Amino acid sequence: MLTVRYQKTISYDLDVVYGQYYDYEHIAVVHPNTLGEYRLVSTHANDAVYEQIWPRGRFSKKRGRSVVRHSLLGPYEMEFVFTEGRHKGVRVHTKLSATDGGTLIDEAYSMPGPNWSWLAKLIRPFVMRSVDRVWEEDLDVEVCHGGWPGIPPYGNDQEKS
Repeated sequence: MLTVRYQKTISYDLDVVYGQYYDYEHIAVVHPNTLGEYRLVSTHANDAVYEQIWPRGRFSKKRGRSVVRHSLLGPYEMEFVFTEGRHKGVRVHTKLSATDGGTLIDEAYSMPGPNWSWLAKLIRPFVMRSVDRVWEEDLDVEVCHGGWPGIPPYGNDQEKS
């Protein structure tokens, strides 16, 4: 697998950023041209499965589709696995941690295919621009608060126990 790392610190509290990852409803409103929309398929324990309906492409009237399993692995750590459709086989591992300036987002985007360094150099700028654009859209609306389909029982509540 080819892996591209992404790190960014944003000036919001860890729990606010954590909740942002579980606010599926905001996708269609805040990210209609980058992520499209999410439709919840099922939830079980620390997993949510959703269908992602991508925005229309520049040269196509058809919208792409993905099925994604969003799994909570531990406090402030999660994984997204594209199981069907567009980007099938892609995995995104996300770990959030508190910093003096807010929250550090540490992500690894793993894509099927050979792990060639020259290929990673070609793909990395595209991944960075795409993820930065999504975060810019979130920060423009001062991130969303809350979360749907609900925030799993980790985060501060779990650590304080």
